[in-house]
Amino acid sequence: MEKTELLKRIKDSYTEEEWDRLESGEQEVPVNESNRKLLLALRETRTRFRGSIEDADAEKLTAEVKAFLDETWADEPLAHKYVIDSCLAQTFLLEKPMHPWDSVRYFSVVNDGVADYYCPHKTDSVICGFCRSKFCDELYSSWDKKVKETRAEFGDTSADIQRMIFESGFMASGMIDTKDLAYHDEVRAECAKNRCGAYGKTWACPPAVGTVAECKERVSAYSRMQLFSKAYVMLDTMDMAETLDNMANFKKCSRELDKKLKERKISFILLSNESCDRCKKCTYPDKPCRFPDELHHSLESYGYNVLELSRKAGLKYINGQKTVTFFGAVIYDE
Repeated sequence: MEKTELLKRIKDSYTEEEWDRLESGEQEVPVNESNRKLLLALRETRTRFRGSIEDADAEKLTAEVKAFLDETWADEPLAHKYVIDSCLAQTFLLEKPMHPWDSVRYFSVVNDGVADYYCPHKTDSVICGFCRSKFCDELYSSWDKKVKETRAEFGDTSADIQRMIFESGFMASGMIDTKDLAYHDEVRAECAKNRCGAYGKTWACPPAVGTVAECKERVSAYSRMQLFSKAYVMLDTMDMAETLDNMANFKKCSRELDKKLKERKISFILLSNESCDRCKKCTYPDKPCRFPDELHHSLESYGYNVLELSRKAGLKYINGQKTVTFFGAVIYDE
């Protein structure tokens, strides 16, 4: 298919009434502002897009985006074509890169009838095609501003770590002095009840991590904790499979952060969410951990109350309806 044919298909998919509504900004369905402007620009463009694309590639992208929107934004099916057309235009006409499909974490929020949707993931300072949102631009700008403020208040190391946190796919970060950390035996007691099934089963959880007193001593060798978090929009908050998928993504981001920290040659402790998923079956307690350099203990295993931590760090513990938020931390010296 010639690129000019794709452009014609996109234009022809809208009625004159729909174009008029896009022009006025009064659509009957929520449309992201960046997508609205992109589509209107395509309607008026005199650019001749040279070259061709494989029909199968366009069909695959259309099917994948539609399937994803059917899951994450099922209550606004009529708005989906605006997203799909914008992704097609971004990818094949404007040739903007998109993230690998398995790394996309898509959020959609409707405010005053306007859709904000974005993927909190950035590569080489290029926002992916799914992120066609002014909100996303503002989000990254706010991160840049926060890093600058952190550099001014806490110094280069904290600012560099904060930037690594954002670049690894996390959405928020806040500072806590380690001398202000509270350790709760009752949190560890909750671990011992083994509701998650990981107690005594993995090197990442109690009792393998040591006593609460030993964890406190380990952390006290450092001066700063930087708490970080990532929120996930869920189709069903009671769906354990969906929850586990989100947990796995958080751990994947944690491993990416771990890699960046080691490249920077920073001495640190990295705590993540829940237990470890590195191996199908953990060697605990019979043999040493297979990957000790990649082992991240859980926050709760150290006796931390995560709600308390989030308040001290100034982070949201709950990020809206039908969301789940996971937390981790980097502990280091400034």
